[in-house]
Amino acid sequence: MFIPLWVIIILAFIGLYFYDKSRKKVKGFAPFFIEIQPHWGRLLIDYKLINVESWDEITSTLYEKDDNEYNVLTDGITFTVLKSDEDSELIYNNNRHNFQTKINIREVIRKINLKWGEGDHDYNPSFYVKWGRDGYRLCIDTPKSMKKVNTWGDDNQLIDITTIPYGLFHMPRYRRGVLKPEELASLLKKYGWTMEKRDIDDDVIGYPYEIEYKYFTVRYDYI
Repeated sequence: MFIPLWVIIILAFIGLYFYDKSRKKVKGFAPFFIEIQPHWGRLLIDYKLINVESWDEITSTLYEKDDNEYNVLTDGITFTVLKSDEDSELIYNNNRHNFQTKINIREVIRKINLKWGEGDHDYNPSFYVKWGRDGYRLCIDTPKSMKKVNTWGDDNQLIDITTIPYGLFHMPRYRRGVLKPEELASLLKKYGWTMEKRDIDDDVIGYPYEIEYKYFTVRYDYI
């Protein structure tokens, strides 16, 4: 049966309209993924973990690896939140293929070899994704911050860079209810994020939402 092109176009726009409306009216929790792509050169240089020459040396061999080998410098960090309520949480680490009941990701940056402490201990800085009051905290450690550790695991070494607000995913902020749009906008501004503008093609092809920070590009969407 022949269907005129103009009918197909109208039906596509109607379907897209209701699909977009349904996404905006998400109530309660819906599973989602987050992909974090750090701007490593700028981040590591600004936090004085390397200099420009060191970064050039690292990038010259960065992609010489087995395609199946995960490397945080090339692959970033991706995780999927499968469940989150007042009683429990279930998170899947897409890079390490394991489950967590609370966000606690640490990736050692093995390409950077430093010294710290009185004994000049060998040290590789780490990047972290941690739970926070307002959202997912993005953190790093440095030789200076490592001196604050009293007991291993106390997290005193963490330097907070920024936070990805829970409100982006319709999750309550520290059990105080889902943020209103103006509250979310204020929180994004507080933590230095810019929401990337979308057009109709992004929804048609299923392109994820995107926010931008000085040191990160973050993409996310419901699954």
